[in-house]
Amino acid sequence: MRLWLWSLLTTLLLAGCDGGNRQLAQESLLYCIEGTPLTFNPQLVTSTETLDATAHQLYDRLLDITPDSQYPIPALATEWERSDDGLRYRFTLRPDVTFHHTGWFSPGRPLTADDVVFTFSRLIDPQHPYHAVSGGRYPFFDSIGWPELVREVRALSEHEVEFVLSRPNASFLTNLATDYAVILSAEYGAQLLAAGHPERIDQQPVGTGPFMLKLYRPDEFIRYHRHPDYWRGSARLAQLVFDITPTSSKRLAKLLTGECDVMAHPATSQLSVIKQHPELALSYATGMNVAVLALNTQKAPFDDIRVRKALSLALSRTDILQAVYFDIGALAESLLPPVSWGHDAKLLMPQPDQSRARWLLTQAGLSNGFDMTLLVPSGARTYNPDSLKTGQLIQRRLAELGIRVKLLSLEQQILRRELLAGNQDAVLTGWSADTPDPDNMLRNLLSCQAIAAGTNASRWCHPLFEQQLELALTEPQLTRRIGYYQQAQQLAYQDMAVIPLVHSQRLQAFRKEVKGLRLLPYSSVAFHRAYKE
Repeated sequence: MRLWLWSLLTTLLLAGCDGGNRQLAQESLLYCIEGTPLTFNPQLVTSTETLDATAHQLYDRLLDITPDSQYPIPALATEWERSDDGLRYRFTLRPDVTFHHTGWFSPGRPLTADDVVFTFSRLIDPQHPYHAVSGGRYPFFDSIGWPELVREVRALSEHEVEFVLSRPNASFLTNLATDYAVILSAEYGAQLLAAGHPERIDQQPVGTGPFMLKLYRPDEFIRYHRHPDYWRGSARLAQLVFDITPTSSKRLAKLLTGECDVMAHPATSQLSVIKQHPELALSYATGMNVAVLALNTQKAPFDDIRVRKALSLALSRTDILQAVYFDIGALAESLLPPVSWGHDAKLLMPQPDQSRARWLLTQAGLSNGFDMTLLVPSGARTYNPDSLKTGQLIQRRLAELGIRVKLLSLEQQILRRELLAGNQDAVLTGWSADTPDPDNMLRNLLSCQAIAAGTNASRWCHPLFEQQLELALTEPQLTRRIGYYQQAQQLAYQDMAVIPLVHSQRLQAFRKEVKGLRLLPYSSVAFHRAYKE
């Protein structure tokens, strides 16, 4: 057991004879997570581990989204107005919002418009001194065409900032509420630049969120302390520790023994065990997500629609739902789940049909099958709790057609590099939406721009699909927007751009003395209101 955990357990044992230690134990929460964050800036990645560890712990956004109404609400911005032509958005910032005071930075001022300008100019301006820092890639923003959409971000006064757009965009406000749209400190950025260490802005974070980084040991733990001057009110937890435990069984063991208070991504096979223990509880959230099999449509033989349709007919998605998700989820008939207001209920995936699949392969000149490599992400994802097991089920079904599938499990960073290179045969992937807007899921999974961002793993690019997305963004009437998104889904369905598999539910296991947890439907986990009884 790690030394730091021994120290914490000692504190817990002493709690009975020392009031101060008892209070410390009561105000500390241990969260068992699966993997190490790739960075402390969520703008740089689309990794679940990074978003969970950073987005709602360290940072805030201009806007939030209410789970019920699905509309943007004030956060760092108290109000906003849109010009009649839809090309300008002006935001009024909340006064007296303080940045973290850490061992590496002491803020000299509260949040101002300069911080918003600094944050978003970094994303869109290649000449910005921070644009190329940490690789110069911003996957979410690149995939939605943010640099082409936002022409300028400028400060009108200390607490007023204006975004100037190149065209109207109905998703603009919801994109400002995503986990990726966090606000950084311009003052901290200037300090690091002067010191010659700009990369530290993404490694030694400074935000306005409810917690601030105290100590990080890669592959071991992250320790956060509460931000005492947080504008929403100081967190009830004095200390939040992310314990990095890759193996799901070990995370469950720690939860059972009380070594962890909350467990991320419990395996669906573990739910029956968790339910047997009265001291444990489960929380569910309907996920705006989808798991897909993405075949590289720019590479033979997957550039042949007959091959893509043959593989879709060969798979048993029901087997995947039962064996991998333990029926905690729903079969995906298209990309958007039924909870989405853009879902097209008329689309239905065909039932498995090995005979027709074999006939299609024969028509494509592949009656003897072929060899292929299927990339699978290591570890669990929100949309797929066990990608390797899913890959094995696909492997068995395709073997019946003479298709010899080699499974290659890759860490997130290596997998992303492979997808950017674009030489893969196929990959098990998916998307967990960051907003209720259908554009978020459709654009990130299948737009032409998302190929370069590494989120469009099928590398499918269709002009009519792009046209429907653009029409939906410029259309103010919701009913018409729904129509455009449904037409986009129909195009992807007809061309078998990807093979939809399952929509999963989000799960979290915790000890019952933990209260106030928020499992957010469109984003990562938040601990600001969490406490222990």
